[in-house]
Parts: sequence; structure tokens; C-alpha cells
Amino acid sequence: MTLKKDIYSLGLIAFGLNLVLFLTLSINLFLGFAVLLLIFFAIVGNSKLFFAFFIQAIFFQNTFIAFFSGVIGSNTEFKVLHGINFLLPSLLAVFIFKNSSMFISKSFYLRTIGVILLLIIYFVFGMMNYGVMNSVVYLRLYVAPILYLLAGIYFSNRLELPFLNNNMKGLFIICVIITALQFLFPLIVSFFLNDLSYFGIKVGVDNWEELLAFYRKKRLFNISWFDVKLARIGSLIKSIISLGYFLSILGVYFFWPYKKGRLFLIFILMVLSVNSKGAFLVIFFSMLLYFLMYRINLSKNLAFMIYFIINVLLVYLGIYSRNEHIVGFFSGIEYLPTIGNGLGFGGNLSSSLVSNYSGSPLPDLGYWTRFQNGSESVFGVLFSSLGIMSLFYIYYFADTIKKLFRLFDSSTVQVNILKILTIVLFVQGIYQEEAFSPYAFGLVMFLVGLNLKSVHENKAISV
Repeated sequence: MTLKKDIYSLGLIAFGLNLVLFLTLSINLFLGFAVLLLIFFAIVGNSKLFFAFFIQAIFFQNTFIAFFSGVIGSNTEFKVLHGINFLLPSLLAVFIFKNSSMFISKSFYLRTIGVILLLIIYFVFGMMNYGVMNSVVYLRLYVAPILYLLAGIYFSNRLELPFLNNNMKGLFIICVIITALQFLFPLIVSFFLNDLSYFGIKVGVDNWEELLAFYRKKRLFNISWFDVKLARIGSLIKSIISLGYFLSILGVYFFWPYKKGRLFLIFILMVLSVNSKGAFLVIFFSMLLYFLMYRINLSKNLAFMIYFIINVLLVYLGIYSRNEHIVGFFSGIEYLPTIGNGLGFGGNLSSSLVSNYSGSPLPDLGYWTRFQNGSESVFGVLFSSLGIMSLFYIYYFADTIKKLFRLFDSSTVQVNILKILTIVLFVQGIYQEEAFSPYAFGLVMFLVGLNLKSVHENKAISV
């Protein structure tokens, strides 16, 4: 009971701090950044409060932005505010690197610094050719899983796992409740979340009818021949696909396999309010691998071989049906023999439509033009942006995941689930750009970090 009261009280204080932060950011960016630094250094010593503040800020930042979107001065400021869940973990990473021996081994520290510097080099190159906004969104995408892993390691060294898990579970349950209510009463809940103002800036809706039409513009699972439309809503995260990943990952992490009924309810909620294919793949593959490895006790090699074969079949089906995600993936592979074109060269969030960094335009293929640079696939965009150097990024995570599996040599069900989620979300990058967002692979790496101290005796995590 004391733990729950602690979580409730800290959560309310953290909520108030985030309201102050995002209000000042919305009024004036420079004042807001000063307030962010003030809050950071004022509460970083109070680990429990800092954790509550941190998770609200990084996972629900868009809700706080929506609350005060009416006073945001411009579209540029609106976009900048969406980088708080990158800036705050970056500040914490600097804090960690300053005291690296307390949290991580020297070899992991050097590897991490090397990969981040590689991404920064390609960010600078991309910024010079495609503009700041096109490049910075992809710097955030690819650095986020690294920063979130570091943040998780930091908090695991400061706090006990039950406290960390209960805070994350509370955040998850609140999001589930708001998602269900917004599906049932879309206009009422959207009014209290100030969604009309938020999406007015983001997508240009002018009234409630247009907002409801925006919620219902996609067919179920985005399948063209399936003429069923439900209200796909963003809840506290605002991004529909990211919401799907957030719910599916935390649903599996907290409820599988002992609370199948609750996970089934999450599944039904996702069908009704999110209906994203990527999120369902996460649930399907997580349950499949858990069944193969821990129910019928297949060897890990055989289980992953079955998983690999299923993915190959999905890719083949994508080629046959000319699926955008698979087209983007293979288009990106064509850039592997090059040195890359810089971050911002390709991707859904980039306006760049050139065939290389020299500025030659892409062949005009109409709807399919943007997929020539790897759009819709994390790895497609990575290959086209970094070229052969992208293999260093992939190796960093492959090596880190391999070492995490050795560290997580535990019979704890939740740890086993986390190992599976790490593999599934990493491979998911083939199919969606959002798979590496803070709400997907970033979230999984955060959970990995939170669990490390509980399964590892040494003070410095030797990943």
C-alpha cells in the first residue's frame, strides 16, 4: 500500500512539473529549455520523482503538447516540441557518460559513443543537403533506442525493479483507459485532450467533423479491399501506430502468459481503436516464440529458425503483393554498396525526393516515388542513409542483444518475455519505420535497461 501511495503522490507531482515545463515551452522555447534544465538538475537527485517525471515526459509528451497547443507560436515550434523525448534522454546520457564507470563497462561505453558519433556525422552531412528538420527526425529515430537503453540502465542502478515496473504499469493502465474511453466517446475525450487544436496544427483539421473524419479515414488494418472503418485514435500518444506498439509491448510484458484474459482485452481494444498490422505482429511473434522456447522447449536455434522462415514468407508475400514496406526495404538495400547519403535522405518524415546527395531528382513513379529511398522500413531508410556504414549500427545492436541474452540467463518469465520482445522489435524494423520509435524498440530497450540490475550483480553493466 505504501508503494502505491508513493507512486500516486510522485505521479501527481511529476504531472504538475510536466504541465509547467510544456506550458513554458509552448509560450517560449528558450524559456522552456531553461525550465527543463532547472527541473532536471533540481530533481535528478530524487530518483523516484525523477523517474516519474521522466516516463511521463518521454511517453506522453504529445498529450502535454496538445494541452497547450493553442499558445504555440508556429509550426516549427510545434515540431521542435516533439523532440523533448529525445532531448531529455540526451541530457541524461550526458550525465551517465560523465560518470560512466558507475553504470556501464568501458567497452560498452566506447561502442556506444562510436555509434552515436557515426550517426551525428551522417546527421551533419544530411542537414547540409536536406535541411535540419528532415535530418534531425532520423537522428532521433536511430539514436532513441540507444538513449532509452542507457536511461533504463541509469534508473535500474538507482531504484528497485518493483517500483520501476509499477510506475510503468500505472502509465500503461492510464493509457489503456483513455484509449477505451476515446474509442467509445471520441469527441468528448478529444475535447478534454484538446485534440482539435493539436491536430489542427499537425494535419490541418478545422472542426470536430473533420477531426472525426481524420480518425476514420483508414480502413480496418489499412487493407484496401476491407471496407470497414473504425475510429483509429491516438489516445495519450497521438500517433496511432505508436499507440499500437506501446499497448502491445507493455501488454505482452505485463500480462503474458499468466494473465491471458487481460492481454486478450488489450488485443480487442487494439482491433477496435488502433488496428495496426505491425502491433499485431509483435503480439503474434512474441506469443509464438514464447510457446516454442518455453512451452514445448524447442532449442533457441530451432525456434529462431522457425521465426526466420515465417519472416521470409512474409517478405516474399510482401514482394508478391508489392507491399510498400517491403518495397522500401529492398529499395534501401540497393544503397548498401555506397557510403550513404546522410540522414534525412529518405523516409516518411523527410520531404527529400532526390536519388543521391548531389540533388538529382528521383524518377517520378507517382505514389511509389518516395519508396525508392527506403521509406516505410527502418532498415530501408538506414541503408539508403548510411550505406555500408549502416552495418556498424546493425552490428552494435546485434552484439548488444547477444550479450543481453547472456546477462538475462534467468528463469523469470518477465525476463524471458523481454528477451523475445527485443528480438521481435529489432526485426520489426524491416516492416515499419515506427518500429524503432521511442514507443516501440525504444520502449523495449528502456525495459531492458530497467531489468538489467536485477539480473546482474556487478555495478557497471558489462554489456
